[in-house]
Amino acid sequence: MIPDFLEPGRLWLLLVVALLAAAYVASLTWRKAAQVRFTQVDLLDRVAPKRPRWRRHVIAVVQLVGLALAVVAIARPVERTTERTRSEGRILVLFDVSLSMEATDVEPNRLDAAKIAAKNFIDEVDDDVEVGLVSFAGVVRVEVEPTLDRGRIDRRLADLELDLSTAIGDALDVSSRLLVDRAEEDPERDQELAPGAIVLLTDGATTIGRETADGAAAAAEAGIPVFTIAFGTEGGTIIDPVSGEIVPVPVAPAELESVAEVTGGLAFEAQSGNELADAYDQVRDSLGETLGEEIEITKELTWQWALAAFIFLTTAWALSLWWLRGMV
Repeated sequence: MIPDFLEPGRLWLLLVVALLAAAYVASLTWRKAAQVRFTQVDLLDRVAPKRPRWRRHVIAVVQLVGLALAVVAIARPVERTTERTRSEGRILVLFDVSLSMEATDVEPNRLDAAKIAAKNFIDEVDDDVEVGLVSFAGVVRVEVEPTLDRGRIDRRLADLELDLSTAIGDALDVSSRLLVDRAEEDPERDQELAPGAIVLLTDGATTIGRETADGAAAAAEAGIPVFTIAFGTEGGTIIDPVSGEIVPVPVAPAELESVAEVTGGLAFEAQSGNELADAYDQVRDSLGETLGEEIEITKELTWQWALAAFIFLTTAWALSLWWLRGMV
């Protein structure tokens, strides 16, 4: 990997090394010409019977490499990486499993399409971010507390089944308390960051339990942004399991827009599997800003390059003492 530099302007000194290399080549050319002009070859052999030949070239190359490494060292090479802050928060995915999710206005139906999109979203979340899963119909269930184990979440997501009623307000309240409790377990958490974020997927409005607005207020009080996704179309219908009649279940985005506004999140609408995937992508992009920024880690490599330069120059000095002794 090519390093970055804190003082890149100093790399111009590599031109000096290049000039020294050119000067060495020029000196070899001049020396060869001088030897040709020296006609008394026998006398030359007696004066310098053991000319170093190729060895002096090796020493020169090693010296030049050492000088080049030294120039790189004084330019202060660094390695830059990014790392998330420890108290970045967590993500809870709230998944509606009310009977209205059985509607087939989204192929194959709202539930299955939503499961696929949610799985893809969770799998794409950065590996160092904990994700939890909460399902809700008439009852709120914490399926998986925030974890880094994506496989565990995927398995629970696949097993979700439909049930009666829709308790959005209760789901928001339970999830807010869960995120706050988990955040308080970390004494080094940055208090200025949200304890987490909530991604709420539903197709309807609250029919049981706390009002949606009350759940939103609980999340807002905890400083938790809620990103809402209204999934489905106006033409959705299901068959009532009791009467057998066809019942319309149009999507209800109005309450969700209010939740997002009150908590500082964003509201999205999706009428197909592709639109739902796009909404999740936008949520994921926004979460990075909400849960805390990545910090850049700069590791200076000066000592490593300086050590390499020292080794090369020391090697050149030792070789010159051994190979060129008596040759000067």
